[in-house]
Amino acid sequence: MTTSIGNASSDASSYQTRYTHTVWKRTVLLISLLVIAVVAFIADLIVGSGTLTFGQAMSGLLQPDSVDASTRVILWELRMPMTLMAVLAGTCLALAGLMMQTVLDNPLAEPFTLGISSAAGFGASLALAFNFSLGNALPGFGADLLVTGNAFLFSLLTVGIILLLTRGHVGLQAITLLGIAVHFVFSSLLGLVQYVASVDQLQSIVFWLMGSLLHATWNKVTLCAIIAAIAIPVVLVQAWALTALRSFGEQAAVLGIPVRRIRTVMLMLAALLAGAVTSVVGIIGFVGLVAPHVARLLVGEDQRFTIGVTIACGIIFVTLASLASKLIVPGAVLPIGMVTSLIGLPFFIILILRDRRLTSR
Repeated sequence: MTTSIGNASSDASSYQTRYTHTVWKRTVLLISLLVIAVVAFIADLIVGSGTLTFGQAMSGLLQPDSVDASTRVILWELRMPMTLMAVLAGTCLALAGLMMQTVLDNPLAEPFTLGISSAAGFGASLALAFNFSLGNALPGFGADLLVTGNAFLFSLLTVGIILLLTRGHVGLQAITLLGIAVHFVFSSLLGLVQYVASVDQLQSIVFWLMGSLLHATWNKVTLCAIIAAIAIPVVLVQAWALTALRSFGEQAAVLGIPVRRIRTVMLMLAALLAGAVTSVVGIIGFVGLVAPHVARLLVGEDQRFTIGVTIACGIIFVTLASLASKLIVPGAVLPIGMVTSLIGLPFFIILILRDRRLTSR
């Protein structure tokens, strides 16, 4: 018996050592990714149409009064909102994709899955073509928020409809299929608006749908930052419950986890995150799809680390895409949605082929 107790103690000590080592490695990895994200942020801030050196950029950031007025305008009024919006877009879309994949148990889930992006596109097209907005009756809803506000309200309306239709005991596949159906409905309505729009209106709609950080302003950055600041702590607090939900599905209720409530809350947060970003910058694809898969390949399913690594991967992806959009064609800025699709599609195909869990389904 003494030998058995000694072996059990040795096994427990070995397990504790391995666990501590794993936590340490994942922590170092997360810090490294955040450092890369900071470097990508600075690089995206420096590169642009105006001539701005690294020294000028750092001086303008740390001591704005030490640089001339034109440098301050370029840095703080033009580039900073765009770069911060890239960071927020990466954060919100990546986290929204992770939440959807976790609660829907679907590795291909992202904001497109529930029709959020297509609904936002339809809302924006109504505002661009007909000056119509659901928020016209709301106080403080000015012309500067017409497109952004309408896209945001339509994205929230979509998730509200889906949650209302699935209030009963509806399976995850039914929720996903309803989302796909909603996506096709709004895509068809969007096509109808494009068909009847004038040439100038159609050009504006197409440009918005391609996704662009040029729409970013300090007010819109603040809106997205507030939503991210609300959503991230809520998700982090539920990290353990999300890990159990990801591992055991409905059986996580045995552990005392309110499965349906967590799914509802997480879907609503995902809608807020994706809707806010999409309403500002347009449709940016593959961020919510690729970033969570990369995070799982790096740290597994422990949501305590998966959440942070997903956010870091999303920031790196979007900021590097923003940087590439300014470098591919000299003197022009390509729509960032186009760049993320060009980068994300082949990368995601590689992920699918390498992930046996996806290819074996």
